[in-house]
Amino acid sequence: MSGEGPVRTGPETASIPAQSEGEGTQRRRWGRSQRRAAELVAPLPDGSELAKEAAEHHEDPASEWPATPQVQRGRFGAYEADEETIFTSTRQAGALNPAIVSTHPPLAGPITGIDMDTGQPVSTDPHELYEQNRITSPNVVVLGDISSGKSSLVKTQYCVRPVALGRQVAVFDRKDQQGSGEYLRAAELCEVPVVRFARAGGTTINLLDPRISATSLDESGDERVGQDRLLLMVAEHAHGRLSSTEHYALRVAHRAALERARDESRVATLHDVVDALYDPKESAVPRPHLSRRGIVTTDRVIEWGLELAMDLERFIDGDLSGLIDRETSADLDLDAPLLVFDTSALPEDSPALALVMALVSSFLTAVWAHRPGRRIIILEEGYHTTRLQSPGTTSVATILRSLAKRGRGIGLSFVTVFHHISDVPKDSDAMSLIREADIIHIYQQSRAEDATEAVTQFRLPATLFDTLGALDKGCHILKIGKEAPRRVRHIRTRLETWMTDTDEAMTGRRLVLEES
Repeated sequence: MSGEGPVRTGPETASIPAQSEGEGTQRRRWGRSQRRAAELVAPLPDGSELAKEAAEHHEDPASEWPATPQVQRGRFGAYEADEETIFTSTRQAGALNPAIVSTHPPLAGPITGIDMDTGQPVSTDPHELYEQNRITSPNVVVLGDISSGKSSLVKTQYCVRPVALGRQVAVFDRKDQQGSGEYLRAAELCEVPVVRFARAGGTTINLLDPRISATSLDESGDERVGQDRLLLMVAEHAHGRLSSTEHYALRVAHRAALERARDESRVATLHDVVDALYDPKESAVPRPHLSRRGIVTTDRVIEWGLELAMDLERFIDGDLSGLIDRETSADLDLDAPLLVFDTSALPEDSPALALVMALVSSFLTAVWAHRPGRRIIILEEGYHTTRLQSPGTTSVATILRSLAKRGRGIGLSFVTVFHHISDVPKDSDAMSLIREADIIHIYQQSRAEDATEAVTQFRLPATLFDTLGALDKGCHILKIGKEAPRRVRHIRTRLETWMTDTDEAMTGRRLVLEES
């Protein structure tokens, strides 16, 4: 990045989007977050709060991205390309690839980076690309080795920059960064709290929240992820694949739980479902004549759901309690422009991590479906979506794929981050998330087998095999829809470089942002 201070790109960067709620408080909150996010491409005034925050860090401004000479900024402000120029003449200029330059695609949103072959700016805003008819799916996949620059791209291009443009972004922050998630700085810049999931004192998501549809079919018959599907996923994890009688017992218990809560003027929770399994009503018998003839009684219905109820107790007072067994936490503000869900406190191998990802994603899309706007959900460490994948059960990846397929209808783009394609089972719904994405960022794939899979999966030219194994940090292969792949160098402002620095634990140093 250039050593020169960032320059504001234009007044539109900090504009406040019109919200459907029309509430002054809502607009003010969005305005504050947008202005903070817009500072990523704006000057740092002497004595400003942000400048003070940056100045507290240590004096070494070293970054993995090499510094470049100061240049006069043009219309791209802090994202102006810092490319070394060469001298030529009109006689020689004919050989400088004019055909390639003249057919360069139009820009779509904030500048992502620089085409390493043409020197042209590249942009990858999924909503803008869809509007330009360059993609048919708004979903994004980011692949790459550890420490290749994936997270820096996602934090900037798909997190803070969209917030500055009025988008709403939700992030599943998995990586622990010295006691907190690595999106903490992004949240601080946008002046939003971090939603932290932990068994002790963390946020709770109620899978029977009334904002989630009770069933997985809407009025038009289109499939969606409702309470019944989420409840089935939780039950299958706790108990294994359900038999037909167990499935029936769960279904009537769900219905009874909602009825009981409605009669008591409160919100139903998992406790109500378990209670209904232990003590079903007479109406739980499939047909009245079965009860009259003594074929099926409430005692038999209890037998059908008894073991399932005992297994579901794990979510109430067992090792998974505190996540889905109470009403949704009041501090979960679904109207915030940036939602950071910190799951770093959940054990790496715990199914709680995948459950939270599925429940929160369903929760968000259920609420957003009734509100206009452009949204992005970021799934860091996407290989976790393959967990809870057992034969015949509903996997988290299945839930997320269903949500992703409905994304266009609610203005939603899914950004999923993986290390390698080999991390994902070939016949899983997680692999479908990769196949169905139309914006692909492929960072270094140092192992030959990983590079081969990437070339094959995304139908890249064979000549890129060696390139994938030798990409520098911050550089990647970009594939947009049916367009030819390009080598792109991701660019960041100095403030973004500070925001994305995660090397303190290894180097013992904190990156400082010096004022110009």
